[in-house]
Amino acid sequence: MEYNELITRVRRASVEVPDTDTLLQGMRHTLKHRQQRRQWIVSMVFVLFVGGSVALLLPAAPAPRQLTLVERVSRQLDTPRNNTPAPLAGYRNSIRNRQIYTLI
Repeated sequence: MEYNELITRVRRASVEVPDTDTLLQGMRHTLKHRQQRRQWIVSMVFVLFVGGSVALLLPAAPAPRQLTLVERVSRQLDTPRNNTPAPLAGYRNSIRNRQIYTLI
């Protein structure tokens, strides 16, 4: 008998069905939320792609340059200001002379 009573109680109970405006509003909200999430994901992927490509294209810091023998010798000499050291001046003169001989 209890089973029959449960069936009659369920049949008597009113079922609250939301109206169509509420259903449509919920669907619009869900679709808008999905679209915003999709746009956010696409923009993050774009930012990461652009940032990664820029990071790969930027040149790395150049390695420190080895000093030539002339530069090492000229650093060891005491030189007055605005005056090039003798080894460096000789080196520059030899380059200039070689250029002149090449032109001749």
